[in-house]
Amino acid sequence: MRKGLLLALVLVVLAVAVLGEVTLQYWFWDPNFRDKEQEMIERFEATHPGIKIELTALPPSSYWTKLAAMAAAKSLPDVMAMHPNSVEDLADQGALMDLTGLILRDFNKEDYFWSVLESSFNIRGKYYGVPFAWVGSVLYYNKDLFDKYGVPYPTEDWTWEDFLERAKALTIDEDGDGKIDIWGYAFFSRYAVFDGWILQNDGDYLDRENMRWAPNQNAKDTIKFLADLVNVYKVSPKPKYYDLDKKKIKILFAQGKAAMITEGTWNIKFMREDIPANFNWDIAYIPRGPHWKENVMHAWADGLAIAANSKHPEEAWEFIKFLIKERAAKDYYPGKVPFYKGEAYSPEWDEWTTFGKLPEHKTLILDYGENAKHFYTKYWKFWRGYGSAEGTGLSDLIDSLLNGNITLDYFFTRADKQINRMLKKAYK
Repeated sequence: MRKGLLLALVLVVLAVAVLGEVTLQYWFWDPNFRDKEQEMIERFEATHPGIKIELTALPPSSYWTKLAAMAAAKSLPDVMAMHPNSVEDLADQGALMDLTGLILRDFNKEDYFWSVLESSFNIRGKYYGVPFAWVGSVLYYNKDLFDKYGVPYPTEDWTWEDFLERAKALTIDEDGDGKIDIWGYAFFSRYAVFDGWILQNDGDYLDRENMRWAPNQNAKDTIKFLADLVNVYKVSPKPKYYDLDKKKIKILFAQGKAAMITEGTWNIKFMREDIPANFNWDIAYIPRGPHWKENVMHAWADGLAIAANSKHPEEAWEFIKFLIKERAAKDYYPGKVPFYKGEAYSPEWDEWTTFGKLPEHKTLILDYGENAKHFYTKYWKFWRGYGSAEGTGLSDLIDSLLNGNITLDYFFTRADKQINRMLKKAYK
């Protein structure tokens, strides 16, 4: 045994001496996780002698700008963190390596959340990125308010009608002054807040064959229902009442002024750390619309990609596989799900059962995410209103609709003109 190990080490040393050491450049988008990434790098290097990793961790505000410039100069790092919002543009520039063959060679579909890969990184039948983790949209609810007013908790199979009944029961003027103190449900235009409703009614924003904004009737019905929550049923506030954004909606929930909200699963971290310790909350599926066929989660990936001109693609792929399969569940940001099911279904990820940490029903994210979809296209961030374009495009129109500033007919007419102008430019 010892002689065999010694011989193997000698062969490795000889191979390194003959072939030379390989150095990979690895770029990541969050300096807050630099130490965690460096730990993974050190573990990889210990088991892969002859391969060295040089890490660059940048804040998101500069990461994408620099990556775009490097793509134009054909000098991308060997391995880089990749988001579905950017992958199609970079792939069409010829900047990213087609990973299809490697993924199909080395990954068993049953061991991964394959639909997340499909919805995030499949560009015309080819994969130009691979997830290492993913997140999605869920409904958060205040169990204390549900208990106080005798309202039953959400269930997996609850419908719009069930939801509306609960929202009405939890829309309350506590002091009798004619003003609502607790809203049944609070929401606004943000993609992570709004778009999961579309999918749970078998809706789609897009004509995917022609890559045009063309919401089907199910999507139109969903948008009308959501607008009616504010302007007809009055169980949700107009976003302008609280100047709602991605921070203020969570504060409204934490203050007990909204019994339910929808948001991304990564907000589990906020719920644990920034609301009172005695606040009892949980998560649930977004309700099923009248055209529901199956649970479909609005979900998307944090991924990894390889530069098309990397001189060391096999070594880069070995590093990516290591990052996906060897990162422990405890090292993921709360609410983010490992792409590899071996970690996602581990006791460490099921923190309620193992450690007693809220939410009680965290594992429903795993079942929900078995069927993941998103609405990514080129220019998605601009037409949807994401990141630096927050509050513009479709988001601006949705908030105008919810605030009662425009009619439903005007909303659809204007969205058609604005969004298709961008998509026609993107897909000339």
